[in-house]
Amino acid sequence: MVDLMVDYQARWGGLALPELAVPLYDGGIAVMSTDDPGDIEGVDPCFSAGTDHYSVAHWFCVDLQGRFGILYEDWVPLHSSVSGWIEAYALADAAQRMHRVEVWKGGEAANRARALIDALPELTAVSEVEGLADNWWQGDGALLAVYEGEAKVFRNEEAAFAALYAETAQRAEELRVTLHSIDP
Repeated sequence: MVDLMVDYQARWGGLALPELAVPLYDGGIAVMSTDDPGDIEGVDPCFSAGTDHYSVAHWFCVDLQGRFGILYEDWVPLHSSVSGWIEAYALADAAQRMHRVEVWKGGEAANRARALIDALPELTAVSEVEGLADNWWQGDGALLAVYEGEAKVFRNEEAAFAALYAETAQRAEELRVTLHSIDP
């Protein structure tokens, strides 16, 4: 584990990230650095991924497989790698400059996202995100984000979040029409 921590610190240590504007993870990591979050019974070894923008109940951590995730009483990997987290962070930042089409919260978030992905075959998972509990899809002037990490780590379905963004106002309106046509 020490070698993984040294590699992490060499590659990511000191990287300052802007505050996430999405309404979860309380801004995310402010500065990436490594530290030991302590032992939590029943959780495989992992190390802290950095300091938070705000105080949160969980830790951002990296496990022995290099997966980036959150740790509370359980471990929930969000991305298959730290690079996946950085890519998702960049997409969340870019989405804030786009037209927000729709936001879903709670139990309907993942279901609505799956229905949209089925209805819009041009939406494909952003492979660089390496999404596990959180993921992004893109295509034809749209971005779709699904965040289920906090819902899983806190065992609270209401913490799930999904959002659809469009590059232009015209594309946003087209997507609203599509959403209306697939509403149950």
